[in-house]
Amino acid sequence: MLKLVESLLTNNPCYKKGQKISVKGLMLHSVGCAQPSASVFVKSWNQAYFSSACVHAFIDGNDGTVYQTLPWNYRGWHCGGTANNTHIGVEMCEPSCIKYTGGAVFTCSDMAKAQASAKKTYESAVALFAMLCERFSLDPFSDGVIISHSEGNKRGVASAHADPEHLWTQLSLPYTMEGFRNDVKRAMADKTPAEEAQSYMTEADIYAYFKAQGMTDCGVAGLMGNLYAESGLRSCNLQNSFEKKFVMDDEAYTAAVDSGAYGNFVRDSAGYGIAQWTFWSRKQALLSFARENGASIGDMQIQCKFLMKELTESYKSVLAVLKNAETVRQASDAVLLGFERPADQSISVQEKRAAYGQTYLERYAGDASDVPYKIKVSIPDLNIRKGPGTDYDKTGKYTGIGVFTIVEESDGEGASRWGLLKAYESKRDGWVSLDHAKMLIE
Repeated sequence: MLKLVESLLTNNPCYKKGQKISVKGLMLHSVGCAQPSASVFVKSWNQAYFSSACVHAFIDGNDGTVYQTLPWNYRGWHCGGTANNTHIGVEMCEPSCIKYTGGAVFTCSDMAKAQASAKKTYESAVALFAMLCERFSLDPFSDGVIISHSEGNKRGVASAHADPEHLWTQLSLPYTMEGFRNDVKRAMADKTPAEEAQSYMTEADIYAYFKAQGMTDCGVAGLMGNLYAESGLRSCNLQNSFEKKFVMDDEAYTAAVDSGAYGNFVRDSAGYGIAQWTFWSRKQALLSFARENGASIGDMQIQCKFLMKELTESYKSVLAVLKNAETVRQASDAVLLGFERPADQSISVQEKRAAYGQTYLERYAGDASDVPYKIKVSIPDLNIRKGPGTDYDKTGKYTGIGVFTIVEESDGEGASRWGLLKAYESKRDGWVSLDHAKMLIE
């Protein structure tokens, strides 16, 4: 099943410009560098100064998760040509074990690993393009609807790039754009209502989402502790006592509601979702919200947004506590007593839910590394490399002793973490080992 995470580049100038397009097609790209992590691109491109590019989605090369970075109907800056006015642009991340030697040519140190990564991005791209073709009523076989960046260049609607065919060819994979279009068409034909794309969010993603809504760390932790107590943080969770009654498990119930085969979702009094919504008016609102957004009732992202909608419109006092909470217990009690309101609101239940929340606080508060930030280098000979790892060539230059700005982080050989220097941001060819630097707290 397609895993789709919304990670909009709200700070990118392209997003802020907000130009809309009438979607006529889809363009497939690959990133052109040895970086399998989509989150690295999301973090580095979501900056006010990053005005060189913006795409609609990245596909992670580690697990195939799709990170949507622009609303689908926004005009992206992805192909350097007129196809920006008509096509959605999607970037596939590339394996960490390749090394570009010039242009679109690379070497590969681990062919099996690289092929497995490319296979994940290919399969997710097929599923994503099938979903988008359905959404925008596009025929994959119609001329110019699904094209690669390379094909776009040959048509005169994109800049001179060889991706992604260069990746597949040099990794000895059987993929072609003609085959890709066939696979998308086949995926559209095979799809059933129960196989609609789900927005996938990890616990860390959920934490980050609610933190971005203005809640304190204690507020988010207190909320998540309650959601865990209600549903185990599973968005398709059907109240356990109703599974036997309905002779349906979580997934079957969700699929039946989505397809319309089960029509009593609103009035069946069964708790459902991360917050175990039960009362008929709240379930009706959740169902309507999901359908308005063209999503499954069990979509995690939809449920998080719906929960925020409820807090903003109907539980303002609870939201105020979550935005100002200084302790997990304070936030947890506000959610328990003012939002969830289960039958058992005893002291022992309050303590248990607050303990769950404390676990989330310890696990995620302050966990993310924010960029840009400054580092202090105290040695004169810290090498600057062309990529994040000792397997990349040295530039022949050193940072020298001083203070420098890091705009992106990455994993790589030879160090626990690598940082991209701001002076090399445009070409992304100036990386230093962060093991030999100290982050400055401003």
